[in-house]
Formats: sequence, structure tokens, C-alpha cells
Amino acid sequence: MKINQNLFDLTTDQEATSKMMYNGKVIKCLVAPYHSYAQLEKVVPFTKTTYLFPEREMSISQVKSLISMIVANPSQDEFRIITANQNIIIDMVGECVRVLTEGDEVVYTGTKTFMANIHDIRYELLENDAHRLSESDRTQSHNKIQALIDRVNDKSTKISQLDFGKLITEIDLIGEPIIKSKLKEMAYDNLTII
Repeated sequence: MKINQNLFDLTTDQEATSKMMYNGKVIKCLVAPYHSYAQLEKVVPFTKTTYLFPEREMSISQVKSLISMIVANPSQDEFRIITANQNIIIDMVGECVRVLTEGDEVVYTGTKTFMANIHDIRYELLENDAHRLSESDRTQSHNKIQALIDRVNDKSTKISQLDFGKLITEIDLIGEPIIKSKLKEMAYDNLTII
């Protein structure tokens, strides 16, 4: 994934709208409901006017007044916000908002966000299935787990010590401790090591 330093481009009209709404400033908001701070900090270029998930380090009252604080800032630089916080998004004019999809694309939705119904923001930006990966891409991890289950359930399988070690290493990559421990238990109970 690669994200441009300016996050995304605005049309001349969109830029003019931002300047009109925000006291001469261009403020962009990239809504990132499918990504974490750890993922994005590696790909979002750091600048003094880029806020990556600012809600992580702010009180609720500060989050609610973030856009006001930016407007009051004397700098006329372009400000960029990457967030998944509804309180920030609701203060953004929709022309300056884009969504970072689960597939790492930056898309314009045309959603009216400024003082919008919170449910519109939630369902059109934060939880919109159009911004998610396809069902097959989303279930890839599920399919991988199912393949592991099928392998360890096959009691007739004879497996070498080396292949058994590789299988256990694969199982150890699973993040959910209950699934991981149950699969290990099944592997030791069901598989014959040769």
C-alpha cells in the first residue's frame, strides 16, 4: 500500500469549498475504518499538518473540536486527517472526504458528512460493504483455517516429523488462542508422525 503525501487530490471547486468552510484552509479527511495506526504509520508520510488517527491521543472534547483547532491555527498549509472517528468526520464538508477501502483504494463517495445524520456516516463511510474486500478475499483466512482443520482431522494421514513441525508452525501463526490450541491438540491426537 502506498499513500501520497497529500492523501488525495481535490478539484478546484472542492478546494474552494474547503477554503470557504474553513477560513481559507484546505482540510482533507481520509476515513480509514479498515486500517490500524500501525499499518498506516508506515505508509503515510509524516508532516506537521498530518494527523494520523488523532483520536488516539485526544480527549473526547478535543476530538469534537479538532476541526475548530485546525481552523484557528495560523498556518495556511494544507491539513490532512486520517481517522475513523465520527466526531471528526461530522465536522468535515463531504467534498473533502474520501474513504480508504479495505483493498487500499482511496475513493470519493459523495456522502454529505457536514453535520450529517450519524447513521449516514456510519453506514455510508464506516460500514459500507462497497468499501470492503470481496467475499472470497474476506474469507481467505477462514478458508486457510478450514484447510488446516481438514488436514489435522484426517486420521489416516501419516506425516514426517519435518512436515509436522511445519504444520505446528503454521498453526502457531493463528492469532485466536482458542483456535490455535484446539488445532494443536487435534494435530497431536489425530496425525501419525513417521
